[in-house]
Amino acid sequence: MDKITLYQQALHTLGDREYKRDTPTGQECDLWYPTVLHEALNYGAWTFATRRRTLVPTAPGIYPLPADCLRPLKINHASFELIGRDILLNTAFHPMPDHGLELTYISSGIGMIEALPDDQPLFVRGIVLLLAARMAAKITGQPQLAIQLEQLATAALSEALHKNMLAANSNDQHPLDRILQTSILD
Repeated sequence: MDKITLYQQALHTLGDREYKRDTPTGQECDLWYPTVLHEALNYGAWTFATRRRTLVPTAPGIYPLPADCLRPLKINHASFELIGRDILLNTAFHPMPDHGLELTYISSGIGMIEALPDDQPLFVRGIVLLLAARMAAKITGQPQLAIQLEQLATAALSEALHKNMLAANSNDQHPLDRILQTSILD
């Protein structure tokens, strides 16, 4: 779904409004969208926003986070800390990796292409509701509506994350198939 359609849906949630770029409602959409998108992406480990990279050190034991990294999910080292936008490895007890540091992270890249995944309707619905919640007080003058929309957005994003995780961890195979087809002698 493109950004303009998302704006139209968020504004429609607040009443029968239309997105026009340089209007007060259009400016509210443009103002809140990046924040709302990052907030929704940070809500969980979305499979469609997860990336894996091998990082190269800038100095011994120091690896910069990728520019599109919103939140690291997994770092393949036993002892590290995040300082600013760098990963610092404690190499006193655990050696540095030989071939770079593998990082799995949530990427902001989805926001850069200005289109949301069409195969994630619950996630998109959560963003629409969250955007409407952020704009509700100013556009409608009803702060209570903002609270209600925020609750609906949280519920939609929770359901979306649940379904996303179910799909990611389901390979529709019987759990014993792999065990029964292997030999203990191999």
